Amino acid sequence: MTNRTGILPNSPLMYAIASIRFAPWQVLAKKIDEIHDELREITPLIQTIQVQRAIPGMQGENVTKLWMLLSSNRKLGIHLAPDQLLVFSNKYTRYTEFEAVLEKCLSILLKHMRFMDVTNTGVRYVDHIKVREGEDRKQYILEHLLTANFSGITDVGCVYVGSYKSGDYDLRVRCTSQPDALAVPEDMISLLTMSSEPGSTLRLDKLNDGILLDIDAYKVYSTPTRMDKEMVLNQLRNLHQIANDFFRHNDVCTDYAFKTWKGEI
Repeated sequence: MTNRTGILPNSPLMYAIASIRFAPWQVLAKKIDEIHDELREITPLIQTIQVQRAIPGMQGENVTKLWMLLSSNRKLGIHLAPDQLLVFSNKYTRYTEFEAVLEKCLSILLKHMRFMDVTNTGVRYVDHIKVREGEDRKQYILEHLLTANFSGITDVGCVYVGSYKSGDYDLRVRCTSQPDALAVPEDMISLLTMSSEPGSTLRLDKLNDGILLDIDAYKVYSTPTRMDKEMVLNQLRNLHQIANDFFRHNDVCTDYAFKTWKGEI
């Protein structure tokens, strides 16, 4: 059995995302310049996004402003909305480094907000598992996450979606092996668009022979729950562990996959 612990030099991880949703803080627009100034060392770029939503049964639209703070190379993004802090990275190595960014963001945000009533926390990892020429998907992912076989019918691909519980936390898993599917989750396209260079065209590849493994660990609170910084970080740390344990579970990816990602093959 291959050792599945530690950093994988050839990791298939594309995106790491952490999200905290909270009761709306309508003063964000007035404070965004100060918040950005305090985060400018790690995210010097800022983009303002205006979201317009039609109001059912009424004339006119509801307009919400969002802000995307970005590192110079756009590998790290901090998405701020009146009811959400979302941090994403496509240059993730280890959780402790990712958590350091989360800690900094929460410290600055809570300094201005004074308190936070949390409604939802989540940690999500998106892996693009590339299958090399001459290899088969089953060499990387266990068969129960791939297309079922039927006599006389050719296996092309499938989308597996599963929901699970781990203690007080929820886990949603999506494993896509459809060749014509995009190589990123469709619900992430707007986030990637917002983090792109203004005026640039977002180019998205097809999955082809690869596999998209999307693991989302989250917790929804029945009522808004007031949390300090350490409480939020602890929740995110627990969610990271659940998502990470699933990825490294013996019944998800094969030994061959981990040998490849560790550089042993």
